[in-house]
Amino acid sequence: MALVSVVSLFLAGFVDYITGYDLVFSAIYLVPVALCGWYLGWRAAVLMAIASAVLSWFADTGHHYDDPSIQYWNAFSCLLVSLIGGMLVFRVKRVNSELADALAKLKSSTEQITNLQDKLQVVCAWTKLIKVGEKWMSPEEFLSTQLNLKLSHGISPEGLRRFEEGTKSGSPPPAPIGPG
Repeated sequence: MALVSVVSLFLAGFVDYITGYDLVFSAIYLVPVALCGWYLGWRAAVLMAIASAVLSWFADTGHHYDDPSIQYWNAFSCLLVSLIGGMLVFRVKRVNSELADALAKLKSSTEQITNLQDKLQVVCAWTKLIKVGEKWMSPEEFLSTQLNLKLSHGISPEGLRRFEEGTKSGSPPPAPIGPG
């Protein structure tokens, strides 16, 4: 892709040169810069933008302007347009890649959930353990391993009421309800 970018850069410079100074072709330099930004990264885009500005300056050499600084201004404009264009293309590629990754994760999660929904989940009537394949696991283990949920523990109003009743009566607090 680097070769294609360099060839397109020199082609842009040639077109810029043969069209003369009456037509401004700074936008044509966006092609090699965009190629670098998309395929080779932001550093290559910056280097190609600088090369575009230099080539633009040389393409203007020999044309006589009323003010000699116009040639420098045109090269600077080419640099600025190319830098902005290259960075935008690089950023679009990066966002595109991030979106593709997020979409792949979403697809995988959806497939896991659909797979679990399609299966009959067997729960032990006495221990509340859940059968996954040939293994029995606690609801907490099931949620963390099968649904990738991060869990923490708290106390429900009913559990708090039972705990307080147990401590008021002087008996040991009741054990948590559930497997075990």
